[in-house]
Amino acid sequence: MELTPAQLDFLGSSIEGFNTADWKVELAGQAASTRRFFRVSCTGIQYILVEWDSRDEDWPRFLDIAAYVSPSIDFLPKIYANDPTHGLILEEDLGATMLKSFCAGYSDNAGMVEEMYRDTLDALCAWQRLDVSGCPAIASRAMDLDVYLWESAYFAQHCVTGFFGKEEMLTGAWEDERRRMAELADAIPRVCVHRDFQSENIMIHGGRIRFVDYQGARLGAPYYDVASLLFDPYVDLGGSMVERLLDYYLDKAGLSGGRESFYICAAQRLMQALGAYGNLSLHKGKPRYRQFIPPAAERLAYVFKFLPDFPAMGQIVQNCLP
Repeated sequence: MELTPAQLDFLGSSIEGFNTADWKVELAGQAASTRRFFRVSCTGIQYILVEWDSRDEDWPRFLDIAAYVSPSIDFLPKIYANDPTHGLILEEDLGATMLKSFCAGYSDNAGMVEEMYRDTLDALCAWQRLDVSGCPAIASRAMDLDVYLWESAYFAQHCVTGFFGKEEMLTGAWEDERRRMAELADAIPRVCVHRDFQSENIMIHGGRIRFVDYQGARLGAPYYDVASLLFDPYVDLGGSMVERLLDYYLDKAGLSGGRESFYICAAQRLMQALGAYGNLSLHKGKPRYRQFIPPAAERLAYVFKFLPDFPAMGQIVQNCLP
């Protein structure tokens, strides 16, 4: 992988002994955004170089959140250096084992998968207990009524209308129900949420759970991240395992009465995901996300079985099933 002179200069000033003869650089991944990740390695030493436009408003949030959170819990990759002029960050390499790939590797061992999800929920509970009042990057943003209404509108625009062509179903009943759902979600007491807590953003490194792609962290309903994890379209856990893991989380977090709130947040999250998959595949040149629309729609239909007070929304989802 050929790097730019600015990137090579950054690595030379950030890594002792770096040189192009002994060190190998290879593409390690690319996010749904414009970020790219390179693995920089030499004789057992590895780093990740992040290429990211520093004009992105999430750039300072990424650095500030890591600096604030890391002294309390060591879930995030260590950051060794950054260069805002050239949009570069050098961070700890957490390897290649995402929770998603772990599940694929143990597809014939449901017990191992469930145990790893329990470890992930343990880590999430610790994350949600963080006092982030001193971190403006997190505390100044919240999952509020406007955000929840934006999520359902995003779903309506890019999934119901743009992908499925079912805009005639977006009636007044839909508008009433989506606002009522947003109001219920907004009323839930807030904690620190990751905001995109799914199996591609959870790494397993040295047998421990680690979080990446956390720049969207903010205050929000605790059930939102749990729903992101358990109804993740990238992994099929099956309904019985989802229910067991939900019971485990609610007990661990002391939220035993929160099942309805969980399903409200699950509906919100899955509408956001479906809107994103539609937008990315139709308008952002990322067709791979199209494959996740059917499983996400199926999970959303399952969620609405627990929300009988939202019949118009549930019927729209039924009409978006394969």
